[in-house]
Amino acid sequence: MKQLKHIKLFKVTDQWPWLVMILLTISLLMTPSQAFAKGQTLTNLVDLQKAIHVDLTNRETNFTLYYTGDTTQMIENLTTVFEQAKQTDDYLNRSLTSWGYNVAGTTIKATLEFTVGYLTTKEQEDYIDEKVKALVPTLITSDMSDVAKEKALHDWLINHVSYDFTLNQRTAYTALTTGKTVCTGYAMLMYKMLNLAGIKSYIIAGNLSETSSSIPNAEWENHVWNLVQIDNQWYHVDVTNDWNNPDSHMFFNKGSAFMQEKGFAWSEDQLIRPVKSKLPPTNPSNEPVNAESPENSGEIIDPQLSKVSIGLNLSERVLKIIGLIETIVTMFAKWIYTIIQQLSLLIRDLIQT
Repeated sequence: MKQLKHIKLFKVTDQWPWLVMILLTISLLMTPSQAFAKGQTLTNLVDLQKAIHVDLTNRETNFTLYYTGDTTQMIENLTTVFEQAKQTDDYLNRSLTSWGYNVAGTTIKATLEFTVGYLTTKEQEDYIDEKVKALVPTLITSDMSDVAKEKALHDWLINHVSYDFTLNQRTAYTALTTGKTVCTGYAMLMYKMLNLAGIKSYIIAGNLSETSSSIPNAEWENHVWNLVQIDNQWYHVDVTNDWNNPDSHMFFNKGSAFMQEKGFAWSEDQLIRPVKSKLPPTNPSNEPVNAESPENSGEIIDPQLSKVSIGLNLSERVLKIIGLIETIVTMFAKWIYTIIQQLSLLIRDLIQT
């Protein structure tokens, strides 16, 4: 009897590659597609904003998210949700060069595909963080006042980073690796260093009409500098224009009136911090929106909507029925998939015995 059982098992074992292939094929067919998707399924705008922020922080250039619920409301608010996701961090906000998205689906279920351009890669951002963490402690001490710490960081920048008049090296990464950057890089690196030093700051964008400025005319209309909080008061700090300036602290901790006298201009809402999160009231529109992303003319361009499309051809009642059927089918598929997995384990154990 033992010999006969051994013979039967041998025949089964001899065919096991085919069994595995069949079971694997069935598993792939029965598994819901989203089980293999990297994207998340969101059901409200708050979670959608958080998910977008995570992907932006990771410098994902192409990412997909899934949304279940009132997709008409989601589409109406998607641009605002994306803007708020990137504006939760000034550094991240200035890191984007362009963005666009495509939405496809029904009024209760949709797939969102995002395409985003950045000034730097995730690897470059990791390098910046590591370098700043190593550098800042060598420039400041715990017994220094905030203004003394700020000055030490400011002075290091103007002494070690030069303005790139070719306008090709534009980031905090190039400032640390080549010693050259433009106003964006100065402001973003200053922001990183201040943050590590425990000093609250923001990045402000505007324009500059001062003809005596040392930076090229092409940069005047897209200038970037910092707002720094010292002793509960906010001050402007422009490292760019302090570089190679006979008065190396001309734009260090200055008030708005002084900056305006020097030709600086900005939108006043940038001085209202923190920026309040707000979503417009739902007013669904079924019209698709299309816009082309402008070319980057020098500084950072505003994020642009590239493409939006969503299918809304069926009635709400029919779509809900379809959604219910999809849910039932998905549950059934998961159930079958679980059974197949268990059978696979049993067969494997049988083969190994």
